Amino acid sequence: MRTERAPAQRRFTRLLSAVLLPLAALLGLALGAWHGAALGALVACLGAAWIERRAEEHMARRRLLLATPFPDSWRTFLRERCDHYERLPETLRPRFENDLRIFLAEKRITGVELELSEELRLLVGCSAVMLSLGWPDYEWEQLAEVLVYPQDFDRDYGFDEAHLAGQAHPWGTVILSASALRQSFADPNDGFHVGLHEFAHLLDLERTTFDGVPMGLDGPTRSAWLEVQERELQRLRRGKSLLDPYGAEDPVEFLAVAVETFFEPALEMRQRHFELYELLRGYFGQDPAAWDEPRGL
Repeated sequence: MRTERAPAQRRFTRLLSAVLLPLAALLGLALGAWHGAALGALVACLGAAWIERRAEEHMARRRLLLATPFPDSWRTFLRERCDHYERLPETLRPRFENDLRIFLAEKRITGVELELSEELRLLVGCSAVMLSLGWPDYEWEQLAEVLVYPQDFDRDYGFDEAHLAGQAHPWGTVILSASALRQSFADPNDGFHVGLHEFAHLLDLERTTFDGVPMGLDGPTRSAWLEVQERELQRLRRGKSLLDPYGAEDPVEFLAVAVETFFEPALEMRQRHFELYELLRGYFGQDPAAWDEPRGL
């Protein structure tokens, strides 16, 4: 995540000012002759300055946050509980730590019928940062809120017939079961990770719609994804796949299950599903199988 505004963001602010200024002046002119035009132009200038100031203050808060040392207790937690952090090259661990701090400082994470502990907050943050680590400018802008339930839940969000470990909504809310989230980090090679699964759905979210294609793919890569996805779905439905059978439900669930497998039994996925692994490696800008090899896994 950035600590300085991107040039594109600055250009957008200037463009917005350039558009608002004449519009406000024309509106003011229509309502109150020349003094109305002057007032409209002044309001537009003040509005643009307010937007610019808010954006700079946002980045200043991030820089202040990252100027403080990363908590030793958090680093110990990551080494003990987050296998992906442990497998990372040393050069990437500071970025993981910084992105984690920013995510936890800025994203709303709410406990539902449980007291949200530091442990659960860290597990939620790790789930998201694992996915976005290879994208230095990524902000998780589509994420509205994370709700953490004490256990699995049903479709009415009760616990009587609990069968859901997580859920992602097209308006940007992610729901996670605390028990399933802890289980996800307990075994890094079982291919089950509810945090990765549900945050992966948000990477599929475009205009409040899920379609099973990761957002941001260019034309040729999108075509390659669709071809590999179809072959892998057929393989999964024949019971010849490393991926969890739940991925055979539809392309949307296939994507989330493939992401879980990519980050967990990575070496086995690369061996048995090389094309799919390579597509995800290029997409995420990460190579967990290569990072696992020196560990003798």
